[in-house]
Amino acid sequence: MKEKTAPKKTWLQTLRALWVPLAIGIVMVTALALVVGAVWQDYRTALMTSQTRQMELVVQSTADSIRVLLEEYADRLDSIAEKVAADGGLRPTVARSDTIRDVWLENSNGEVVYSCYELSAVCDVLITRTEKISYWQYHSGDEHYLVMKKQAGEKTVCLVVDSTVMYQQLISEIHVGTNGYIMIKNDDNLVVMHPEAVQWGIKVVEGRQRIYKDRTLDLSSLSELLRAQQEEEAGTLDYYSYWWTDPSLPRVHKISAFRHLKVGNSFWIVSAVVDYDDLYEPVQQSFVKVVFIFGGVALVLVLFMFQMFRLQERDRRSATEISDLKTLNQTLEELHRSEESLAHGQRLQMMGTLTGGIAHEFNNFLTPITGYADLIMADADPGSEIYDNAMEISEAAQKAQEVVKQISSMSRKNVETVYDAVSVEGLLHRTRKLVETNCPKNVELCEENALTGECVLGNATQLQQVLLNISINAIHAIGPEGGTLTIRGSVVPRRELEALFPEEKISEEWPNYVCLSVTDTGCGMDKETMQHIFEPFFTTKKTGEGTGLGLALADQIIRTHRGRIRAESTVGRGTTFYVYLPVLEQQQEREQLQWGVDSKLRILAADDNNKVLDLLDKDLSALGLSVSTCSRRGELRQLLEQQPFDVLAIDESLAGSSGVDFCMAIRGRYPGMTRIVMTNSPTREIVDARSHGVIDGYIVKPVSASTLLAQIRSSRKE
Repeated sequence: MKEKTAPKKTWLQTLRALWVPLAIGIVMVTALALVVGAVWQDYRTALMTSQTRQMELVVQSTADSIRVLLEEYADRLDSIAEKVAADGGLRPTVARSDTIRDVWLENSNGEVVYSCYELSAVCDVLITRTEKISYWQYHSGDEHYLVMKKQAGEKTVCLVVDSTVMYQQLISEIHVGTNGYIMIKNDDNLVVMHPEAVQWGIKVVEGRQRIYKDRTLDLSSLSELLRAQQEEEAGTLDYYSYWWTDPSLPRVHKISAFRHLKVGNSFWIVSAVVDYDDLYEPVQQSFVKVVFIFGGVALVLVLFMFQMFRLQERDRRSATEISDLKTLNQTLEELHRSEESLAHGQRLQMMGTLTGGIAHEFNNFLTPITGYADLIMADADPGSEIYDNAMEISEAAQKAQEVVKQISSMSRKNVETVYDAVSVEGLLHRTRKLVETNCPKNVELCEENALTGECVLGNATQLQQVLLNISINAIHAIGPEGGTLTIRGSVVPRRELEALFPEEKISEEWPNYVCLSVTDTGCGMDKETMQHIFEPFFTTKKTGEGTGLGLALADQIIRTHRGRIRAESTVGRGTTFYVYLPVLEQQQEREQLQWGVDSKLRILAADDNNKVLDLLDKDLSALGLSVSTCSRRGELRQLLEQQPFDVLAIDESLAGSSGVDFCMAIRGRYPGMTRIVMTNSPTREIVDARSHGVIDGYIVKPVSASTLLAQIRSSRKE
């Protein structure tokens, strides 16, 4: 008799047996979905807020740049108007630049009776009228001009500014999202600047309706935005409009970050516009990855529940399976952390590469500026206005070089901050100039200087950053009620620091210290607040208005300069910050380079930037030197084979390869030739090559004839 087999379970019986783990799984998946939804809301809000904040910072920076430029033009116009008012028959002139194109005189009927450079343009519209200056928009073909007018006696002086070039230099290179842009309007919603030339000088709504009269446009949302921008000084709003830069004119959801730019008693509106999807889609895509990870975890949890059910039948095997699932879960979490770390490292690497490229390009820009300024000073009378102007250009280029060094230090680990003898009086003067640009009308700025030419050893950019940060904090402390901000400079003996800082050992190497103080008549601070002001991330400002790193960084910079910083404050009466820096007692006079050199010296300069080569060729040839230039490595080798040279000045990154390697390769063939490398920043490789004799010296860009000759003399003496 055959043994009966057990009947197979139907799907309904199987479902009944598994209802417990299925129920648990459904409950957990539902709970997980709710958690994921809540996390998504918080995640989206946080990232969107962060990105809109970045847009606001871009708008603020752009508005500040335009404000500084308009103030510079206004000062130029005031100076010309004063001269015309004093001499009615004067025909004023103005130095042309990238943006300043001409100066006109108009009679009482508004007719141009004089043009310095005979530039003609057609008046479009009045943009803004202030108490002293009126701003008009003119055009000539595809070029637009901002004409600033001021009355000077019976005539009107007009300064003509190429607003097309100004927009290209200040705004067009700023990228906002994939296809976003920055535009400027006046207080009557008249377009002052826009990436589309056809949009200039039209009303935002009425003008576009006239331009696109053959299209049915819904501009209600745009009108609401314009109303909000008129009423609010700054903010971020989303709305629906059209991409005016796209010929197909698609209707899209946009985000606009805007800020008012004060122009006299009126204002302009600087607005950054970006497609909402440009901000939202990256957030959504990154969160989808997180959802997939949560989904994997949810799947693991469901499987885990099934395994728990099977434990009733297979106790021995379930323990192993549970252990495997825990290991898998840990692996997924470690993988997630590794992905985040890798992405962060890639972003930092990209930032380093970007800052390095910016520093390289700026050094190339500064090279002709510095060189031609030195050339002008060499030919001009030291007491002439031309010499003073060239000196201003040279000093400005040196400040820009310091900023480039600060940017370059972000992209390299082995670059050290360059210290030099810094004039404290000059430092105070430059700081006051910067503070004046940020000082409101209700704050009186004073300077009390008791210094007599003292210098300190340090980095001028960092020290100016400390004083500027303290001064800005003082302006905030004074508030809308108004008050006085005083910057003082004096010299104090070391024993005064020993009394003020009894718990610290004051070095005996410096007998005297420079004391720089910033005093405000603001709200002051209590004792508890004073105990924490130099701690990182401590701030008394509202959330989002301060990071709490300013004074902590200032303390770190001053201590790096072997100095000290302290503060005194009384609630309701004000605060004083004191910065003490050791006086450089024996400052070495900077060597005055003589232009005359051995006329038999033969120099070969190699750089992939033709402007640098043109400058060196012109300056060195003017001194009677034999100069040859090239921009390609093959051409460089041909020149070396065709004729002998005494000096080779080669760019470190010529044609994308190492200048140090090239000097090493030719060292044996040209032993008597002086080899100098021109670099954006001295790397460890270049320093080691100098110490081992692979190269005879190096020079940091921007390069000028004087700095190159100084390095040649130093290298050939050794």
